[in-house]
Amino acid sequence: MPSPSQQSALEAPVARTAHFVEFQMSLGTLRVCNCNMTFTWGGFDWIGLGALGSIGAVEEASGVASSSLIFGLNLTQSELLSLALIDNSVYRGRSAKMYFCPLDENFNLIGDPIICWRGIMDVMTIALDGENGSISLKCETSAYGLKRRPSMRLNAAQHKARIAAKYGDHTDLGLDMQNDLIANPQLWLSKRFQQI
Repeated sequence: MPSPSQQSALEAPVARTAHFVEFQMSLGTLRVCNCNMTFTWGGFDWIGLGALGSIGAVEEASGVASSSLIFGLNLTQSELLSLALIDNSVYRGRSAKMYFCPLDENFNLIGDPIICWRGIMDVMTIALDGENGSISLKCETSAYGLKRRPSMRLNAAQHKARIAAKYGDHTDLGLDMQNDLIANPQLWLSKRFQQI
């Protein structure tokens, strides 16, 4: 919720705004903003100067439908290019947050930025067009996981219902110990074999 000073700045005839994006990757957290200068807030430097080139349109839906948000990153910055070229396990499925804050006439932050979007990172692609290029990072909201059904997962209740529907038998105990096996893993192979 914006503070009263932020709200009055947003209601002014000319509203200056800044967006800050935080990508929590396994190698560390990348913090960028869409301004032409670097801001310091929350104890961190948020890199500007074109690191964050664009932010896709944020779409609202009345249901639980997931809508992706695409962030355009600067291809000419070697740190961002190296992130796009490495293994996707560094970023995929990890948290991304976007903050918003109005600026005054001297381009100073009015209050603390407010979180306006959060999701998870999905796919990073590189696009080259002659001398121009960009990195696109597609992020999804938490509702994205609801679209994918865990078709390969089966618990004891589902198994008994399937067996009962198919054979009329409720006595199959094949998955009754599944939760205990997951909660208390046992060493089946040597540590040396598992490290290979």
